[in-house]
Amino acid sequence: MRRQRRTAPVGSAPDDPDRHAAFTGTIPSKLTGFDFEVCCTVAWNGSPAWSGEACDKVASRATSLLRGYSPVHADLAGTRLAADLAAGIPLFDNPPARVCARNVVVTVDPDQLELAQQRALHLREREVAAAKHEVERAELEYLKETVFKDTASAALWWLHRNDYDVAKLSTVVQNLNDTVKIVTGGDDPGPADLLITALDALAPDLDQRERYEIHHQLVRSLSSMHRNEQANSLLYRIRDDTTESLPAH
Repeated sequence: MRRQRRTAPVGSAPDDPDRHAAFTGTIPSKLTGFDFEVCCTVAWNGSPAWSGEACDKVASRATSLLRGYSPVHADLAGTRLAADLAAGIPLFDNPPARVCARNVVVTVDPDQLELAQQRALHLREREVAAAKHEVERAELEYLKETVFKDTASAALWWLHRNDYDVAKLSTVVQNLNDTVKIVTGGDDPGPADLLITALDALAPDLDQRERYEIHHQLVRSLSSMHRNEQANSLLYRIRDDTTESLPAH
């Protein structure tokens, strides 16, 4: 197993830093339990006593940047860190001083790298599985809340998926109705509900006025046949629909 590493000499920070100190540290990566090993030469302008502050500043910047990278991307992380530290960062404002780093090397222990590659693969597989489950949940929610909310919606959904074959709709209406009852857990719809549902499924493009007229023609037809109970049931159902469709004030 070859060790991943990135070595990049960097230029001098402003004011030509003339103090140097070796830095070696372990920096956490994006994956918990897997670390980068960082080595570099810290350079700053100012007092030799500022060695600790300069190394801490470099370690802080390395930690902030490398925690966004997986161990399997050590080479890319090293390139980014070397470029970032080459520009120099403020060490003190008063007196003004800056710190940079040279010869930045980012490595990953070969044993950790192999484990990290396996871990990254497992995480990817889990993310893909979770995404598939999310799609399934969204589809089931759509079917429950929209498609099988009532028989009319289920019939329209069936027509859309079957090239609007109205002639065959009658052969599946009962199955759709049974499915709606299972999904919603509701009681059996009354004859008026079934009649309106069937009409709406057969003529889904009717506007509200046309729909209203046809439903009232059915009421009049039932009344002329002395089916007053059925006519009244249908009339009450129509009035409920009309009330629900009125805009809120």
